[in-house]
Amino acid sequence: MIRRVFFAAIVLGSIVSFGTDAIVAIELPQAKVLYKIDTTDKVVFFTADDGADKPADAEAELERLQWPISSFILPTKIGTYAGWFTGLGSHNDIGTHTAHHIALKGLTFDQQKSEICEGERRIKEKFGSTTGYFRPPYGSWDKRTLQAAAACGISHVVLWTVSLNGRTITTWDGKIHPGNIVLVHYVRSMAQSIRQLEKRLKAQGLTVARLSDYLK
Repeated sequence: MIRRVFFAAIVLGSIVSFGTDAIVAIELPQAKVLYKIDTTDKVVFFTADDGADKPADAEAELERLQWPISSFILPTKIGTYAGWFTGLGSHNDIGTHTAHHIALKGLTFDQQKSEICEGERRIKEKFGSTTGYFRPPYGSWDKRTLQAAAACGISHVVLWTVSLNGRTITTWDGKIHPGNIVLVHYVRSMAQSIRQLEKRLKAQGLTVARLSDYLK
């Protein structure tokens, strides 16, 4: 009787099993990647990155509007301000943004996993839990990013279709559409960005919804 021997190796993001009869590549699990939500509801999703600044005027605008937020925070920017972040808007769902804000595309699976998992671990230490959502810095990602994120317990890699910078609103086609994910940063011009977005949304009959309500 011929005995068969099997072993596994990780090659380019796949598990490859070798046997005497066949070679089978088994893909690693991947987190889902999102640029927008597929919905006909007249809603968009407000997200904020980094956390370098904690502008009081942006805090006041979010208190006035009571928009739900999804934040992708760097652990190095939190300090003693965890309560400040969680108190913004009607809800502020906290996700992760790597440990050191580096571009991930092109890095090895292990390098990406280390950055993502370490960021997730440190955010959990500060906030107690996370949404399980992740945003890659600079929007830089590849297939290994999705695999590494899944290995860190991440369900969704959240990107964007609209970005705000002070008075400037940048979109893919000049319009804001239902389901768009909007990106702003925790910087000094954040309040100005919020006011510009409010005007545009009112003109188009749109409002802000909670991202986690659409990802269950």
